[in-house]
Amino acid sequence: MASQAKQSSHSRNDLFAEPLDSENPKRNAVLMAAAELFLDQGYEPVSMDAIALKADVSKRTVYSYFESKTELFVAILNAHCDSMGGIALPEHVAGHDPKKVLTEFGRVFVRMITSPRAVAMQRVIFREVDRLPEVGRIFFQNGPQRHITKLADYLRRATVERKLKVDDPVGAAFLFMSIVKAPFHLHQLCGLIDTPPAAALDRAVKEAVDVFLRAYGSPASRARA
Repeated sequence: MASQAKQSSHSRNDLFAEPLDSENPKRNAVLMAAAELFLDQGYEPVSMDAIALKADVSKRTVYSYFESKTELFVAILNAHCDSMGGIALPEHVAGHDPKKVLTEFGRVFVRMITSPRAVAMQRVIFREVDRLPEVGRIFFQNGPQRHITKLADYLRRATVERKLKVDDPVGAAFLFMSIVKAPFHLHQLCGLIDTPPAAALDRAVKEAVDVFLRAYGSPASRARA
């Protein structure tokens, strides 16, 4: 995997094809313009003047929505986390086969975490976290923590139902998500590969589910793995 060449690049328009604020066109224009500039240049070099120019609005309009560049950056981060936060477990989780639940969760999660927007935003976040520690906290609480909590809640219920045997649901959820993304995530952040093909993502999920159920499954769930 590490030796696989990067296959293609994505334009900033591809990364932000969906609006960051669908209810306020001017505010969305500011968010989209700032996001593209931050992705291209990083946080520090971008000025509010440049954001206003790219958004085709006045500088006063930018400041009417955001009091500072930091506030604007945090707003983009929150919008990104909201757009990336939509992993839904089956509506009626009780009684569901752990293999099916984990496979569904894994497929959605790995496609989300390897998407061009997610990778690009994480590069910016990691670059700025030393200077703006709140960025790392906001990202973790509104992004990864949401998914860990959702999956941990399911693992806790599945353990009560004796479908799984998980002593530490939060740790196990974190472990499962780490296994799922391991073949791709670091390589993408380092620019070694582009978005993986669907078949590779599905194969990684299947392998992660098999490993997880061997570690945490009940005898019945291990037999189905």
